[in-house]
Amino acid sequence: MDIGFASSYLRSLFLTSLFSFVAPLLLMGSTIAGLSIISYVPWLGRLSQPGFELVWAFLRTFGNGNALEGSLVIGSTCGLVGALFDTYIFYRQNTFRR
Repeated sequence: MDIGFASSYLRSLFLTSLFSFVAPLLLMGSTIAGLSIISYVPWLGRLSQPGFELVWAFLRTFGNGNALEGSLVIGSTCGLVGALFDTYIFYRQNTFRR
């Protein structure tokens, strides 16, 4: 395995892990932000509060009572899964080249 091939694999692995980590954080953050913004509308405030509390409880479940820790656990898990998929694709690409 030459140096250029290894560096492109490591770059791909890093970017895949990074994007897989950031994507669920952005999804959860935008959901919480959207529900918080909707709560300022008078007739939608009563509907957004239970949704906000459900998302917050979901994150606290994965974070042992801390929502920030829960979101980091979910992001880390997704990042690890993304890295595993990238490694699998790297393996399959090398076996098909032969």
